[in-house]
Amino acid sequence: MVTPVDYTTAPTNFENIPEQEGDWRTEITAMMVQLQERRKAVQNSEILRGVHPKSHGCLDAEFSVNTCLDSRFKIGLFAEPGRSFKAKIRYSNADVLKRADLEVDEDESGNKVFKHGSRGMAIKVLDVDGPVYMEDGGAKNQDFLMINTPEFAFRNVRDYRRLTQVLLASADAADPELFFLPLKLLELGVLDPSGNLLPPQPSEPEIVKKLRLLFTSSDLFKDFSADDMRGALSSFAIVQKIQAKAVRDPIDARYFSAAPFRFGPDRVMRVSVEPVGGEQPVPPFSDAELAALDADYLSKALADRMACTEAIKLSFKIQIADAAQLEGKIDDMIENAAMAWDENDHPFTEVAQLTIHPPEQDVELVDRCKPLLFTPWHALNAHEPLGGINRLRKPVYSTSATFRRTT
Repeated sequence: MVTPVDYTTAPTNFENIPEQEGDWRTEITAMMVQLQERRKAVQNSEILRGVHPKSHGCLDAEFSVNTCLDSRFKIGLFAEPGRSFKAKIRYSNADVLKRADLEVDEDESGNKVFKHGSRGMAIKVLDVDGPVYMEDGGAKNQDFLMINTPEFAFRNVRDYRRLTQVLLASADAADPELFFLPLKLLELGVLDPSGNLLPPQPSEPEIVKKLRLLFTSSDLFKDFSADDMRGALSSFAIVQKIQAKAVRDPIDARYFSAAPFRFGPDRVMRVSVEPVGGEQPVPPFSDAELAALDADYLSKALADRMACTEAIKLSFKIQIADAAQLEGKIDDMIENAAMAWDENDHPFTEVAQLTIHPPEQDVELVDRCKPLLFTPWHALNAHEPLGGINRLRKPVYSTSATFRRTT
């Protein structure tokens, strides 16, 4: 059930919704179920989450709103300074399969190349007060879904639709390589920067001819545009950033919502979580460390951390934009989840802290994640999810969860 926003004055409209987006969301939702079904064969015949199928562990925590909080932040979840809520935290890989935590590839010279993956953190603040968009198994909870870069890898629903089509067309229902074919063709001089096909050269190599034919004959690129080229370039840059970012322990990383949320009727927020005192630089893995890394090294690191007895403190921060700051920038700051907000213009401010108390006895942290369902639409009205990626998450996450639980 979706509850309408209940404000005494109409909330400011902060979204620009493309005319075709509703159809795209329906298409993507149907394709996601097909992807989950096909991936059973490589995931021990299990139906897993469409994204984040590999959890590193789920922890119990306390979410405490800061006692000394400026009045301009006393909105929604943060309306009562000093109030504490029970919470749950899930750490995961933001991938589509349960793969090794570190990908090992080879470059053109046959040298090993190690690629890190996107890491996820989800927080479920339990038993919040006030109307919510979607109840969580009969409860009113507030979920925050984050990744370890301030940018989401894909800008909007149009880009994510092409990605989903590419995944569905791949042999294992999990290979995004074809999404970046236009960039390869741009490099080879087959496409111009606007995505237009250039005439073939008389001496065009056979491999280039094959790639040209793949592009022209595939339905995936039949409506490819200059904006789609910009999307592919944006995604490629962010993927490169993700693959270069090492995480040794999930708790020590900094996480970002990337997608925005309403902050009351006339402002918007993005959220971030990091260790109290800030994220510390992570040294690159040495060759010896890389050779010794377990495929599940992140869950082992989390378990080792929980074997200690000290409480762990995390800082929950938000950055705010108001209507004046967003004027003329909706397409960039709201509808483009692949663009970070400038922290000079929109600094992060701590509004709460999370305290993780290690369990008093040994528990299987990964198994604790299985019954939990996370969606940004487990949200108070004051924190309505905004932007295309969040609008897409509503049907996709709900349908995926139902399929996973009933199949």
